[in-house]
Amino acid sequence: MSVWSVFLLLSVTAVVAEDQRDVVLSGIEVSPAGPGAETLCKLTATIENTGSRAVYSFGFDVELNGHSLPVYEKQLFLQVIEAGQSEEVALYNFWTSESGRPAPAEGKLEVLVRLREARWVEVSEVQEDGETVEVWTPVGDVPGLPQTVSLTLELK
Repeated sequence: MSVWSVFLLLSVTAVVAEDQRDVVLSGIEVSPAGPGAETLCKLTATIENTGSRAVYSFGFDVELNGHSLPVYEKQLFLQVIEAGQSEEVALYNFWTSESGRPAPAEGKLEVLVRLREARWVEVSEVQEDGETVEVWTPVGDVPGLPQTVSLTLELK
């Protein structure tokens, strides 16, 4: 991990029975770790799939100091995470400040990521026109969501 990134495994907020939590938003990473005002930051979320089947179709909400980023409202991330795997999902980059959302006067930027939805998926292969084609079939919503992770960045 580079000096410019921070990775925090934070407690996940979810009210579900332990045996139902097959998919966990286990952390987020923002780089650079100590950005200044008007800095472009990279955001990733780590998802753990301890279930018995693959998961995909992740819906997120992201807030910066309580301001929702509208780009996430209707966006789904179609990355497959196999059973027993943990992977990073690249979310959208964001600016620490922009028009309508100035840099915080106290120099702290709270980044909140909420995993609001995900779906189980069956991945299969079929032959079509002499080629092998991968087919993703959704097989149900993942229980135990939403889950939220947040961290606070010190702006330099």
